Amino acid sequence: MALRRARLVAFDTGSWTAAVRLDGSAAAVFENVAVSRALPAAEMVPGRRLLIDTGDHRHPADAVVIAAW
Repeated sequence: MALRRARLVAFDTGSWTAAVRLDGSAAAVFENVAVSRALPAAEMVPGRRLLIDTGDHRHPADAVVIAAW
């Protein structure tokens, strides 16, 4: 398990996924990152700081947002 910090770019309540920009990556935005259902939709506002569990590094689709502050 590897944890990364990021900022929320956008949140989709229909699919409960996010677009995120990892810290240290000014241009790259990762789309369709799963968001833990334990996080309330009201907390998922653009610009919010996030903690992401990247899971298995060989499979970027395994990443999930696990915290917001």
